[in-house]
Amino acid sequence: MKIDLLILQLAVLLIPGLIWARLDARYALKKPPSDTEFFLRAFQFGLVCYAVTFLIYSILGWPFTSFDLTDAGTKSVLTSNIVYEILFAIGVGILLSILWIYSVTYKWLTLFLQNIGATKKYGDEDVWDYTFNSSSPAVEYINFRDFENKLVYAGWVINYSETEKLRELVLRDVQIFDLDGHLLFEMPMIYLSRAAGNIHIEFPYNPKP
Repeated sequence: MKIDLLILQLAVLLIPGLIWARLDARYALKKPPSDTEFFLRAFQFGLVCYAVTFLIYSILGWPFTSFDLTDAGTKSVLTSNIVYEILFAIGVGILLSILWIYSVTYKWLTLFLQNIGATKKYGDEDVWDYTFNSSSPAVEYINFRDFENKLVYAGWVINYSETEKLRELVLRDVQIFDLDGHLLFEMPMIYLSRAAGNIHIEFPYNPKP
């Protein structure tokens, strides 16, 4: 029972970090983390949540109750004040996780380092992910050339993804041409999936001067 009580209370204390780590694994990371990596990230995110919570409490002049886990295996250390702090930290964690996902998706740190001339690297992901994550209007409309079937799909990108073997796109308001530029038919939406080494995409967007 002592061990069970300790684990239960630690689990409650880790909820802010676990929520953040779950959102991070679902929306920010390219590959699912291992169990060890997930819990390490949850622990780190949890520390950040409580650090920010402590900072907010200090700014507002609220008393912050520190956690004493010395006797957590034999008695409850989750007082009402600590429970309120955990709930506050959960809210902080959700907000921070959203900012974190934004920063990972749009490469805020990389852009900052590029702007100060510290690096020319765009990130760890490949050009496919970097291109379609871009906020530039130039990547919103594409010509997808299918040389094997002698077709060109012209449309607006609304979704994209990648796996280890395939690259996927969903286009809307699609016009399908032959390779000579003759319009064959139109479709409101099309799903395309191709091997990573068999893709030719053009970006015809040309902003007016």
